[in-house]
Amino acid sequence: MKRSRAEPPAAKAKGVDKQVERLQEQQSILRLSREGPQNPDTKDFCGAFSALDIDNSWDYAKFKQGFSIEVTKLNDEVVEFDMAGIDPPLANAFRRILIAEVPTVAVGQVTMYQNTGVIHDENLAHRLGLVPIAFEPDNLEWRAEDAEFTESNSLRFNLHVKCDRGKRSVYSSDLQWQPWSEAQEAKFKADPPRPVSGEILIAQLRAGQEIECECYCEKGIGKEHAKWSPVCTAYYRLLPHIVLTQDIVGNEALQLQKTCTAGVFDIEDTAGGSKRAVVANPRACTTCRECIESFPGEKKGLMLGKEKQHFLFSIESTGSIPAPQLFEKALRRFQDKVDVAMKVLESREGEPGQGA
Repeated sequence: MKRSRAEPPAAKAKGVDKQVERLQEQQSILRLSREGPQNPDTKDFCGAFSALDIDNSWDYAKFKQGFSIEVTKLNDEVVEFDMAGIDPPLANAFRRILIAEVPTVAVGQVTMYQNTGVIHDENLAHRLGLVPIAFEPDNLEWRAEDAEFTESNSLRFNLHVKCDRGKRSVYSSDLQWQPWSEAQEAKFKADPPRPVSGEILIAQLRAGQEIECECYCEKGIGKEHAKWSPVCTAYYRLLPHIVLTQDIVGNEALQLQKTCTAGVFDIEDTAGGSKRAVVANPRACTTCRECIESFPGEKKGLMLGKEKQHFLFSIESTGSIPAPQLFEKALRRFQDKVDVAMKVLESREGEPGQGA
C-alpha cells in the first residue's frame, strides 16, 4: 500500500498565502495580454472565498477608508478627478446621472411667426433647442406637461432677423431675452439668461428672407431630450497598471521607449553606465498594447493591466452650468437616489418572503 506524505504546515500555509495574494490581485487588477483582457470581472458574492478563510463581504468602515476623490483639473469647462475604492456599477451610475439626470434650461417650445428661409420650421425649432442656455435651473420651477409657460417656470427669447440684401447669417447672439415682467428683469439683471456662445450658427438667409419667432425655455433633463444634457461628454477610464518585473536595459530599453508613442516609458542611467527602461507616465497609457505586441514585453517581464477600482473621470460642460457645479449637483442627485432606495428597503422590512 502506498502512503502519501503529509505536507508540512509551514509549506501549506505558504501555499495558502500565495493563493490569497493571487486572488486579491485578480480582484483588483485587470490583466491585458496579446490575446485580450483577462479576469475582467470581480467576485461580489460574500462567500466566494470562504474556503480560504477570506471574508470579502462589504464593510462600510473598509469602504470609507479605501474610498477617495482627488481633483486633478478644475475650471468652468472641465473637471478631471480620480475616484478610487469604488465598484464599477457605482462609478457608471455617477456617469449616467451627469448625462441624463442633472437639469438644465433649454428651448422647449418655439412659436414661429415668420420663416421664409430654406430651413423648415421643425428643423429650425430643433436647432434652437440645441443652443445651450447659461442659466441656473434652480431659479425655475418644473412645468407640468399640460401647464402654460409662465414667469415662474420659463424664460422667453425673441429671434427676429431680416436679410435686406446679399446674405445674412443668423447666430445665437441674435436671440434676445424678453423678461416676462419687470420683477423677472430685476431678479436676473446681474446675470441675465443668454446663450453660452454667441457664435453658434442657426441659419443663413438670402435677400428678402426673414425669420421671426418666440422661444420658450424650460427646465428639463437629458433623459427626456439630449438638449437638456449639461455635458458635452462625461466618461471615465481605469487607471493603467504597468509593472516591469525585471530590468529592460540597453538597446531593448530604447526599443521599448520608441515603441510606445504615448510616452509612458522613459530611460534612466544606471550606476554601471547602462540604460534602463522605467515607467514614467502610466496615466498616458491608452492600452494600445504595442509594448507587448510590437515589442516582446511579456517575455521581458512587462505586466500591463488596469486597476479595477480606480477611475479617471472627465466631465466637460456645455457651458450652461459650470463644470464644478455639475460635479456637486450630480453628487446630490446620487444621494437622493440612495435615500429613495433606502426608504424602499426599509418599507419592505417584515414583509412575507423578505429577510430580516
